[in-house]
Amino acid sequence: MKAELLSINGEIKGEIEIPEGIFASEINEGLIWEAVTNYLNNQRQGTACTKTRGEVRGGGRKPWPQKHTGRARHGSIRSPIWRKGGVVFGPKPRDYYYSLPKKKKKLALLSALSARYQDKAVIFLEDFNLEQPKTRLMHNILKNLKINSKNILLVVKEISQNVKLASRNIPNLTLMPAHSLNAYEVLVNDKIIFTESGLERLKELCLTQEK
Repeated sequence: MKAELLSINGEIKGEIEIPEGIFASEINEGLIWEAVTNYLNNQRQGTACTKTRGEVRGGGRKPWPQKHTGRARHGSIRSPIWRKGGVVFGPKPRDYYYSLPKKKKKLALLSALSARYQDKAVIFLEDFNLEQPKTRLMHNILKNLKINSKNILLVVKEISQNVKLASRNIPNLTLMPAHSLNAYEVLVNDKIIFTESGLERLKELCLTQEK
């Protein structure tokens, strides 16, 4: 498979060979769902906490006598059926992390990349480096590529300091090394830009190494 390779000026520089095993693999929607759910669960802090009736302050005294008042019997004003009372089966601090097999993660990533490539959301860009850490320089590259998408993912081999500093003030741009790429980031962004070296690194990870 071949695709257009763009320069940082937005012009077609030539063609680049892209592997079918990455951008034309079978799309497994169920596997993508598993990988995305796993990723989102692992991002959760798990710090939500509510108090049970035993943890709410007060409520030690019986609010009124058991009988002869004409009212329903109650033993505590911190009962869950009372306002400001405890919470039944509310959330408690917990760890949401769980692991997914590496092979599943890789196949989900390949499925996501193939789906995005079919949607024409993948762009291949020549390798570049910025002489200065200026946001304007990175903004001009995106402007030349005529990308007006809400969310943009730039995948590189390694993140240089100048590129990192020039990218961090662009709110809709996410900079990511190829080894950190996952199905969630591929799907949540409208456009995915691969540099030449970033693509080569992805090939090494997905096609030559056992995941």
